[in-house]
Amino acid sequence: MATYAETVRQLQPVIKPVFTALEAGLEGANEHHVARKLKRSDDPWHYAHTARRIAIDLLRSQGLQAENERGRPMYAMSGLLLFYRGMAVRILRPSRDVRSQGVTIPIPGRSKARQGFWSQQPSSALPGLETDNILLLWEDKNGVLVDPMTLVRPTGGNHRKNSLSVDWVGKLNQGMATLRAADLDELEPDQDYRQLGDSGT
Repeated sequence: MATYAETVRQLQPVIKPVFTALEAGLEGANEHHVARKLKRSDDPWHYAHTARRIAIDLLRSQGLQAENERGRPMYAMSGLLLFYRGMAVRILRPSRDVRSQGVTIPIPGRSKARQGFWSQQPSSALPGLETDNILLLWEDKNGVLVDPMTLVRPTGGNHRKNSLSVDWVGKLNQGMATLRAADLDELEPDQDYRQLGDSGT
């Protein structure tokens, strides 16, 4: 069970590549839409999928094990799966609830595979491999990646809005890629539900 600080420490070598890949994906999606005179608002799924495809190819070109979320490559909430150092990181661009502040943590829905990932079931991310399952949530403003992104360690959920439970929620920014080990050890999440004795949101 990885803490927030341990998760950032484990992911530190891939922070820059992930940011760079998503930035390149957004740039490519913007260029594609401008060249074809497409309006993002007409088909936001196409825009997000274009950005995701470019990002995944760039991550793979750097030797990282990244793939489309199984069985959902064209869905609006589909994302990238990055496997690194015993962690399965589901990189998602969640829908934004305009009434809330910040990024809305998505629920897994009715998908058994997603529910298994959220509840940390063994081999739910990669058959035969036990991983610590993490969500990395990103968003953009006018085609520019927002820094920081949001890290979440989920512990359960289904299709009901009040079903979500998490261990912690914290920021991931580009500057963390160059933090010293001592500084990484001092990192604290924005919310730590384990410390509060409450595993849910």
